[in-house]
Amino acid sequence: MTTSSDSTAPGAGSGAALQRQHQPGPGGRVLAYLGIRNRASLVLILLLAILIGLSAWTYVNVQRSLEQIRRAGMSALVETQVEAIRRWIEENLREVEGWAAHPGVVAEVGRLARASGGPGAAERLARAPARADLSRTLEPALRGGAWAGFYVAEPSGVILASSAREQIGARVAAPVRSRLEAVFQGESRFVRPQPGGIQITGARSVAGERPVIWFEVPVRARTGDVIAALGFAEYAGVRFAHILAASRPGVTGEAFAFDDSGRMLSESRFPGELKEAGLLPRSGPASAILGVDLRDPGGPLLEGYRAEPGARPFTRLMAAVLERAGEDDLEGLPSVILEPYRNYLGMEVVGAWRWLPEFGMGVAMEMSVQEGFAPLHYFHVSLVVMIALSVAVWLAAYLSPNAWARFRGENDPQQVGPYRLRDLIGEGGMSNVYLAQHAYLARPTAVKVLKPHVANDEMIARFAREVQHASQLRHPNTIRIYDYGRAYNGMFYYAMEYVDGLSLGELVERVGRMPASRVAHVLRETCASLAEMHERGLVHRDVKPHNIMVCRSAGGQEAVKVLDFGLVKDVERPDSRDLTRSVRILGTPLYMAPERIRNPADVDARADIYAVGAVAFFALTGSKLFESANDLDLTHQVLTAPPRRPSEVVGTGIPPDLDDLVWRCLAKDKAHRPANVEELQVVLGKVLARLPWSAEEAAAWWRDHPPGSRELAGRPETGAEGP
Repeated sequence: MTTSSDSTAPGAGSGAALQRQHQPGPGGRVLAYLGIRNRASLVLILLLAILIGLSAWTYVNVQRSLEQIRRAGMSALVETQVEAIRRWIEENLREVEGWAAHPGVVAEVGRLARASGGPGAAERLARAPARADLSRTLEPALRGGAWAGFYVAEPSGVILASSAREQIGARVAAPVRSRLEAVFQGESRFVRPQPGGIQITGARSVAGERPVIWFEVPVRARTGDVIAALGFAEYAGVRFAHILAASRPGVTGEAFAFDDSGRMLSESRFPGELKEAGLLPRSGPASAILGVDLRDPGGPLLEGYRAEPGARPFTRLMAAVLERAGEDDLEGLPSVILEPYRNYLGMEVVGAWRWLPEFGMGVAMEMSVQEGFAPLHYFHVSLVVMIALSVAVWLAAYLSPNAWARFRGENDPQQVGPYRLRDLIGEGGMSNVYLAQHAYLARPTAVKVLKPHVANDEMIARFAREVQHASQLRHPNTIRIYDYGRAYNGMFYYAMEYVDGLSLGELVERVGRMPASRVAHVLRETCASLAEMHERGLVHRDVKPHNIMVCRSAGGQEAVKVLDFGLVKDVERPDSRDLTRSVRILGTPLYMAPERIRNPADVDARADIYAVGAVAFFALTGSKLFESANDLDLTHQVLTAPPRRPSEVVGTGIPPDLDDLVWRCLAKDKAHRPANVEELQVVLGKVLARLPWSAEEAAAWWRDHPPGSRELAGRPETGAEGP
């Protein structure tokens, strides 16, 4: 059997002309492929295209309008949350300031301050009547349930009074002392939710272990001087969390506060889900305040996904806050994120946020993408349904039966054009070769298909050049090209003559060296094919045993076919060039003329004559012209090592004129080789006149060595690299 082996480099010229010969113009190809038969169907297509265009325009504008509406709505919600929190903080600060200005509080704090000095101050303060009087004065505020506790500290940091008796007389912890400096300067401060473990003095917190918010204000003497700081604590999960919970929009919307470390400062809308996911303790009361980080779990926790242990990245919203940390306009208008991202529950959401530097925290709002863009989703579904129905009506009414057949076969990898692929008979890096059956003709055909993963512009042009060169040749010793095109599934292919036989390389590898008469017969027919090519200004550049097929033909004659035109070069065209610099020297080094290695552009018909000599040496001796361990050593021998005569290897049995012809073909200097293949044909003709390879001998040999015999089973697929 035979096919062309896989091309590894381009020939000359362009494949565009060949494609024009085999296919209609671009408009005709499209119309024929779609089965458009009349103007009415063309008008319908245009109307359908206009409908799709208008629909796309409408969709884009609706999406843009919805995004603007959603952006404005989310900004307004965040602003509403911010204003509500600010108003609440201001009201609470005014209330605490009112208690700090109470005459009884001022008088009692003054007496406590005078009793705080000297040894035993803690015990003295705890027993001081002023402390009890201060507790009675503040009792109405604490009894109302809004406040969790209080403390009074003088500028030196000593606790004068506290709801926690054990803290009296101790000094405030360093973090608390740092924030109280502003209070002692006369400022009133709101302190964002803090863990219960944050110590006031180093003992337990005034408010226990639950997260608390502090409102700290100065206590002034009648002279206006700040004599102490009064701090009121409130549980963060009460009024502060309720303000944000009241602002939750829709079904999935959530409003929350957060600090600069990515911790939530308010309660989550999904406490049960957080417990199920292991982000909150499963038993007992659990709070998301300071217990949940704004980090992406990697998947939807509400749908059963469980995050892998280890560090997780911040959500996109929190990452955006950190990226802008320190910017002057950070407290400006809310920032809106409409590109979907995963929140701390792994839910796909959109969100908005605003940072409040005066309070050291941010406020955010998030909702699921589905809820945020539900109108767009409904519009999208209706639009798709409408277009699909229009296309279905057009397909049913106007497509021809042939077009339907093409659509049905589009995904069939065994169908290329009119050819049904059967057996893979050759494979290379660029293409596969199949034995195929034409849809209407009974004759077997070899179809070469370009592999999809290499079908870039360069490879397609190279493939087209191979077909173009081969289709120009008409000699019976050259493989015939039947067809070229692109299949409905997008694969490029060409169909060629299928002949039953063996490559010269396979023949020698299986049964050893050939008799001189048969070698002369094969070489003469090979030269006949090359003579036509050289006459047209083409150089094959890849003559080797695996590109020469020896096959049976009618009447018992033995025929020769030359294959593979992937490296053909047109030396007569000044604009002929290789497609890429890297492929210009590709080929089989063992059969490559020395000048092709030295300068790939220096090539003419004598490069093919050298290759014919190397092929003749291999066929006459059964061994390679040069033996080497690697391509580098082989290349060195091709350039420098003197060639051997075939008679030096096998001794007798080779006519002197054939022996001398082979030796002259292998000359390093192309000027010393025969000038053309016609000279080779003359010598080979004389050899065959004395030692003919008769039809009877050929028929007998093929009877003893059929291509499908056990002896030849498992031979390499045609198209693999030859020796």
